[in-house]
Amino acid sequence: MIKQIFDEIANESSTNEKKKILSKYKDNELLKRVLYLAKSNRVKFYIKQLFETAWHSNTPLDSAIEKLTPLSTREITGHDAILHLKNVLESVSRDDAYVIERIISKDLKIGMGRSEINKVFPDLIEKTGYMGCKPYSKDLITKLLSKGPAYSQEKMDGRFINIVIQGGEVLNESRQGEPTILDDPPFMFELKNIKDCVINGELTMAGIPRYESNGIISSLITIATKMSEGKDVTKDVEKLEKKHLPYGEALDRIRVTAWDILTLDEYFSRKCNRPYSERLTELNETLNGYETLSIVETRIVTTIEEVMEHFTEVVSRDGEGTVVKSMDGVWKDTKPSYQIKVKKEINLDLKITGFNYGTKGTKNEFLISSVNVESSDGLLKTSPAGLSEDEMEYVTNNQELLMGKILEIKCSGLSQDSEGNYSTLHPVYKHVRDDKTEANSLAECIEIDKASTL
Repeated sequence: MIKQIFDEIANESSTNEKKKILSKYKDNELLKRVLYLAKSNRVKFYIKQLFETAWHSNTPLDSAIEKLTPLSTREITGHDAILHLKNVLESVSRDDAYVIERIISKDLKIGMGRSEINKVFPDLIEKTGYMGCKPYSKDLITKLLSKGPAYSQEKMDGRFINIVIQGGEVLNESRQGEPTILDDPPFMFELKNIKDCVINGELTMAGIPRYESNGIISSLITIATKMSEGKDVTKDVEKLEKKHLPYGEALDRIRVTAWDILTLDEYFSRKCNRPYSERLTELNETLNGYETLSIVETRIVTTIEEVMEHFTEVVSRDGEGTVVKSMDGVWKDTKPSYQIKVKKEINLDLKITGFNYGTKGTKNEFLISSVNVESSDGLLKTSPAGLSEDEMEYVTNNQELLMGKILEIKCSGLSQDSEGNYSTLHPVYKHVRDDKTEANSLAECIEIDKASTL
């Protein structure tokens, strides 16, 4: 039975073991159907609250699942939809009713996301597309500008988000397609007024420095996720408020800064043939007049000098950099040569001093998702993240071996807090340096930072 398979997976803490268990049932077509309906964002049922049913019969699960179709197609809505679901739940066994509830709530409660499921059942669930940027290249920008004017946009440094608006419901997703849950901040109410579409953007906070705001938003997501699971968040809220600001005020300060818009079909098929100029015009029209929703700062550039002028202006006000984009560029699930980031990047060699597991309650809860590193003199400390799934598994299983090793990180330069302590901007894990035993000193890091130019 599907419920028994779910229980077997949920009782295993290791991600690898969960995948092994799921692999045992790779020929179970009903299981595949359940996994797809529960994890595909293309399928919605438009019922937010579940309810207890008084009795259960023995209608086969596959037959009951077919009866959910009128809910997803909105053939049945409102109170009639609730009654219809109640009848479906009452027609199956208690265990099968649990499975249907998992489908309706879009939460399997087995500790596996779409990416893990797709590793067992390739391409079962639609992957989430992401259009990135090529790293800075003067030649690429010059080639792009030779074809005509381009856009230069501020490179935002908030928390990336895909906002999927479908049938009056709003679902926020991460870059990997996992849910980004928040406790109804004001921007969510404004988004509900927008027609069906998908908006690419980032979450920032009004009046909060970008490096601090990302941590606050991460805490807010953790709190909301725990709340959705019925867990006590008292201590989490107290910690947030003691370190930063009141919980409600933090939610009120969240803003969406967007730079692209897609139709639902374009998003789910990961294919769009409309030029960026058309999409940007639509985005401006869509978000016009909203208080918490805005468009990324954009200007038209025709020369490399104008590109660098905008970049310098953004960096001078503590921005990360800019992105140069073709006006004719189509949306692609890749890093096209007509979308180029202009930002400072340096590499530093630092000593590993500790390891950090992923956020509790997420798919990386039992995996190392970032490491602590510092300069040879201990005067610069930072925690690079950005590990791939394979890297997280390797680091998790080899912590004792890696402690004290030299790690090469990539970052956007150095930073100092109000007390003068040195750290790095946007640190990213690159690879362990087996050929090196001495980390850079703070003085060497400062020298590398000053020497870096675009």
